[in-house]
Amino acid sequence: MLFVSPLFGGQNSPVQVRIFTTMSVAAALTMVIKPTIGAAPADMYTFAIAAAHEAVAGFLIGTSISLVLQAAMMAGAFLDLQIGLGLSQTLNPITGVPISLIAQFKYFLALVVFLSINAHHVMLGAFVHSYDSMPAPTMAMMPAIQTSFVELITRLSIMALQIAAPVMAVSIIVDASLGIINKAVPQMQTFMVGLPAKILMGLIALSIALPVLTTSVQFGVDSATDSLVAVFHKPLR
Repeated sequence: MLFVSPLFGGQNSPVQVRIFTTMSVAAALTMVIKPTIGAAPADMYTFAIAAAHEAVAGFLIGTSISLVLQAAMMAGAFLDLQIGLGLSQTLNPITGVPISLIAQFKYFLALVVFLSINAHHVMLGAFVHSYDSMPAPTMAMMPAIQTSFVELITRLSIMALQIAAPVMAVSIIVDASLGIINKAVPQMQTFMVGLPAKILMGLIALSIALPVLTTSVQFGVDSATDSLVAVFHKPLR
């Protein structure tokens, strides 16, 4: 779960820190989940099945939560394409891949909101409750996993468009205005004037629409929790 989750699974995080964090979380939660763990496996086959169960549960929880921040980053990528910053790429230290400027900004801002609303506590709570709510991993679970993840990605994609909508609307208005100016004054270099205007108006609209990100991250965390409930078949809170 920590390997694929946001913040804890950062690519640039030192391996020693990631291992120590994982061991610390495991040690802190051992006494909490001990009554639901059951007896120790009697043979290697049972141990392997139990390990696979833990790996699947952790992967599902971590991936579901991580998709929320990926949706915020996708919204920023939409904005970069609209206002002309799509070619400016910087390396994201958490994901390890180059992304555009506003996508980077949206990702880290969503990460701050994620921590401020204690969504990492929701993730740890889902981890604890998975011990008494998640059935044994079998091929019969695949349809439920597929359906829940498709619905989650659909919700988060719509959320990304909603985050980007104010700036995209302003960009369309600026493009329409520049088109009218180009028709009225053909001698004017519209592109040279329009690019700074799009960036300026886009940044102003971005600053005004920043509060939308807070509610969007909360909605994304709730959607991720709902998708996990569909897989685990029991409430996680």
